[in-house]
Amino acid sequence: MNEEKLKLVLAYDGSPASRRATELIAGYRGAPGVLEVAVVNVQTRPPALWPGAGLDPAALDAALAQAGKSELAPALERLAQAGIAAHGEVRFGLPAQALLDDARALGAQAIVMGTRGRGAVHGFAFGSAAMRVAHGGVAPALIVGPECALPRALGERLRVLCAVDGSEPALRAVERLLAWRAWLGELEVQLAHVQAPLTLLEKMLPPHEDALAQWRGDEGARATQAARAMLEGAGVAHELHLLSGEPAGELLRLARSAQCELLVLGTRGRGAAHHALVGSVALKAAASSPVPSLLVA
Repeated sequence: MNEEKLKLVLAYDGSPASRRATELIAGYRGAPGVLEVAVVNVQTRPPALWPGAGLDPAALDAALAQAGKSELAPALERLAQAGIAAHGEVRFGLPAQALLDDARALGAQAIVMGTRGRGAVHGFAFGSAAMRVAHGGVAPALIVGPECALPRALGERLRVLCAVDGSEPALRAVERLLAWRAWLGELEVQLAHVQAPLTLLEKMLPPHEDALAQWRGDEGARATQAARAMLEGAGVAHELHLLSGEPAGELLRLARSAQCELLVLGTRGRGAAHHALVGSVALKAAASSPVPSLLVA
């Protein structure tokens, strides 16, 4: 039976985080020949410092292209050693847009990038670039830190922590996991819902229905109902965790204690009042995660 290809765009600039992202792909243990990787290095042309600087644009582009090819060489060699089909691309411009353009052209299922690059000139400083990639709507962003613990058997089995808040992006994240089972391997999913703790005033006042519902976990049960139904319908083993506190910190603590290998986050949730994983919260969790993070818009 022919396996469907998993097409990836890997952002590479030679930084420790991009090398770690390369190792994530090189360690894939699924069916041979399934992965198809475009390794992309983005070079930014320097701004003209003064008129008539005497720079030859063609010569400058040639030099930048050669620098990009040199930076790509270790990643391509490592993937070749692992038997992963890969080719290199040097692009000019803004990193996020270049990655989105390549992902769109390739029909990529994910964009893999490190959390800390070498800065704007060489590529992939984490923060706005990662969030722009995740919000670009082309493909989810798979974020890897320089010291991330990598999955032990990616492609065979995977232990996942998926944050859910009842929002559409959170449900799309669950859908993405289920759609990728053939590539990721057998899934074991930890579902987590984080809500704000009761305030001191709420604790002191006579009980009211909102506070009682929160204390009973009703909010968490409602917010996770659709995700749980999807996993149950697909026959995927899962466990529900109802947490209270600061979302990013609670998720990272659970990721460590449950020995999860991938953190999955929706990038747009219900807003600060519900402690949803919007923007900066998803970014904060991904930037500090002990394991790779998948950001789904």
